[in-house]
Amino acid sequence: MLKLVLADSDALIEADTLLLKLVLADWLALIDADTLLLKLVLADSDALIEADTLLLKLVLADSDALIEADTLLLKLVLADWLALIDADTLLLKLVLADWLALIDADTLLLKLVLADWLALIEADTLLLKLVLADWLADTDAEVD
Repeated sequence: MLKLVLADSDALIEADTLLLKLVLADWLALIDADTLLLKLVLADSDALIEADTLLLKLVLADSDALIEADTLLLKLVLADWLALIDADTLLLKLVLADWLALIDADTLLLKLVLADWLALIEADTLLLKLVLADWLADTDAEVD
């Protein structure tokens, strides 16, 4: 009977050992499952971080693109503004050139008028000299 009890006791120990092994195997399987789940969660977390980083990079790229677009627009506005200044300066130069041309034309006209006036004076002086010469010749002829 003792042998049977001992045999049963050994069987129980083996059964308990087997059960313990199964529990340990399940526990290790759970740990493995939890580890795998944690790895998946971490992988998802990394993927989310990478996605957020990528999104941030895209947002920053858009922000840089907007800044570049604004800078380009500002350059175009400044170029237009400088072109307007150049156009105004050119127009002012043309107006001044026309004004100086008018002054030159008026000066030339004045010179022509003065030349004509001086020519008239010279003609009158010459005529007067001729009249005086004739008068003197007549006076000399009468005296002789």
